[in-house]
Amino acid sequence: MQDAAQIRELQEELRKRDEELRKRDEFIGELQVHFAALRAENERLQHLVAELQEQLGQNSSNSSKPPSTDKPGSRPQRKSKKAKKKRKRGGQPGHRGSHRTLLPPDQVDHVENHYPELCENCWNRLPHTPDDDPERFQVTELPPVKPETTEHRGHAVTCTCGHTTRASIPDHVKASAFGPRLSSIMSMLSGVYHLGRRQVVTALFDFFGVKISLGGLSTVEDRISNAIEPAVDEAWKKAQQADVKHTDGTSWLQAGQALQLWTIATTAVTVFKVLTNGTTEALKSLLGRIKGVLVSDRAAALNFWAMTRRQICWSHYADLRIMPTKALKPAW
Repeated sequence: MQDAAQIRELQEELRKRDEELRKRDEFIGELQVHFAALRAENERLQHLVAELQEQLGQNSSNSSKPPSTDKPGSRPQRKSKKAKKKRKRGGQPGHRGSHRTLLPPDQVDHVENHYPELCENCWNRLPHTPDDDPERFQVTELPPVKPETTEHRGHAVTCTCGHTTRASIPDHVKASAFGPRLSSIMSMLSGVYHLGRRQVVTALFDFFGVKISLGGLSTVEDRISNAIEPAVDEAWKKAQQADVKHTDGTSWLQAGQALQLWTIATTAVTVFKVLTNGTTEALKSLLGRIKGVLVSDRAAALNFWAMTRRQICWSHYADLRIMPTKALKPAW
């Protein structure tokens, strides 16, 4: 009887210890999840700090910023030209290198755990025990892309009265043989990434298995152009009504014809337009009525803008000492 009681006491003690171990394992699991979240947040903040430090250190000598944005003393002095020491190709001593930042756990779709099978010391089999700080390596891949084709069928149904009525396919369906997402990709490839139409046709087939003719691609481009026209008009209206707007133009020859690309940049939008000439009348139509401050160079075609509402780009101020006084007078 005494032995049986002792056995029961030992069994009860083992049960309590097992319960304590189970609670500890649950607590450790929660800590691991919390630790992973904190690590991901720390990596994100470090990346953000690095980006902000890089932006703070930018000036006209190490970025595309104009000299007018340089703060006093921020631009390093030019070093005298001395004979440079020859360096070996590649990273120099002390260079930290550039590494791809790991995505946080909530942006990872799948996780594959790898465990060692045998101990490197005694060659015993090892249990698959999770590590609090495992080595992480991420592989990003695209899923297989297969175009989806939906067939719309208009059926004809005969009534008891003997009359046959056929359903009509909606006009918005029959407007194009290509859906909005695919049409947008077509226009992005040709309009934004500046691929030739033959290259776009080839890329669509190579990447997505979509067959389209050059004429079909041009038709899609026209549809997209008409669809975004209200948004483009809204952007132009926003640019013309801005309190401060920057403008400039550049010329080139295309098939023997002189063309000009003009841009208007504001804090909200940036718009572009190709003109066949840069005359005052053309720029009046481009910029709209005189409103706000116009920042530009001293192009004579812009003299219609009152000088009281005009800011000459700082990089062109040096020309004021050599330009004739007559050229400085605004055209009211």
